[in-house]
Amino acid sequence: MKNIPNALTILRLFITVFFVIAVDKGEYRVALYLFVIQGLTDLLDGFLARALGSKTRLGAFLDPIADKAMLIAAYVALSVKTIVPLWLTSIILLRDAMLVIGFIVLYRLAVQERPAPSIWGKLTTTFQIFTIVYVLFSETRDLDDYFFWTTAIFTAVSGCHYLFRGFRLLPGTRKTI
Repeated sequence: MKNIPNALTILRLFITVFFVIAVDKGEYRVALYLFVIQGLTDLLDGFLARALGSKTRLGAFLDPIADKAMLIAAYVALSVKTIVPLWLTSIILLRDAMLVIGFIVLYRLAVQERPAPSIWGKLTTTFQIFTIVYVLFSETRDLDDYFFWTTAIFTAVSGCHYLFRGFRLLPGTRKTI
């Protein structure tokens, strides 16, 4: 593959599989390292795409998929192992499903404007990542709920924020919502 950023994004997708295997086998330190590598490749692919002027439609399509695959796989795998509470994973999955459905609705209605990432979405992703790192870094399984609740609150707030922004894009909707 000639495009290094796209190759890094695809690598991130493959690492997700090995991350899930590591969690399943109880190799949490290995899973932590794989998660950190995923995060670094995410930063690196975006930086290189801008620095090298090699942004592509494929990269624009695959990058958010790789990001979501990484986080959803982490939360689901860690919930299955009862390390992350199921209620938190459910909130995250519900928000992401709502975003996908909203995007499909806007697309089907031929809305030209696409919702851009918001500060709430970026904060949510940050807290979701920190929570995974905290869980995997912890030597004991006696975890403080602080990260779980904070992540849940940011996830819910960003979901509502995107929902309201999506409603404003609907045809015939007042833009003051």
